[in-house]
Amino acid sequence: MSEVTPLTLNLPDVGSVEYEKNFINLAVCELRFPSLLEFETATPVQLQKRLRKDFPLYERQEGVSIGLEIAKKEAKHVFRSRKGDSLVSFKTSAIALEMKKYKNFPEFRKQLELLLERSKELLDTDFFTRVGLRYINEIPIEGNLGDWIRPELVAPLIAGTYGKVSRFFQEVRGSTTTGQYSFRHGFSGVEKTEKMLYALDFDFFDENVPFDSVLSKVNDFNRESFRFFCWTIGPKARELMGRETVTKE
Repeated sequence: MSEVTPLTLNLPDVGSVEYEKNFINLAVCELRFPSLLEFETATPVQLQKRLRKDFPLYERQEGVSIGLEIAKKEAKHVFRSRKGDSLVSFKTSAIALEMKKYKNFPEFRKQLELLLERSKELLDTDFFTRVGLRYINEIPIEGNLGDWIRPELVAPLIAGTYGKVSRFFQEVRGSTTTGQYSFRHGFSGVEKTEKMLYALDFDFFDENVPFDSVLSKVNDFNRESFRFFCWTIGPKARELMGRETVTKE
């Protein structure tokens, strides 16, 4: 009798643990909502006032929004922390929290909770069209690639099937019990004098999420992302992260 292929992401449980170090280069939680047309031209002054204590540095950026028929300029309002290691970005249909010096999920969640509290009145919505949590990890490779990254993910590189490779990226998309995911991994542009930085990019998301369910949804995404990350790394990467500590959910 043949085995039935699972319809959703199927990974071993790793429990709730935390390591001394992590490889996260960027953590992002983006919340999309029905467009607020007034902010196509207006500046979100009230949001700036509410975020000013934690994100005092303001910058307006101009991007391009591409629709089905036309491309138009779109303002992006960026509020940075004093040290520049975290920021909030706001557009007419999305608000996001980004953190570069990521320590742990409780700290990230605390900032997200603060953002939701201070932006709720401005956003004036009882649901988000899309909620996403993304972690971009960079693993510094030394020696055998299979000691750092799960061999099944990089088998052709280990075997030398492709010869000398200057760029390698793969993407997988699928469903989870709490939404959907996109997993991208690989590297590019390695010079002889540089270490290879192997990217592990996890993006978990769901649509039509009630405002009051955002934090629990993000909790679920964080748990699944961590399980996925633990599955993808090899013993050398795990060793570099240091001591493992059991934490509360």
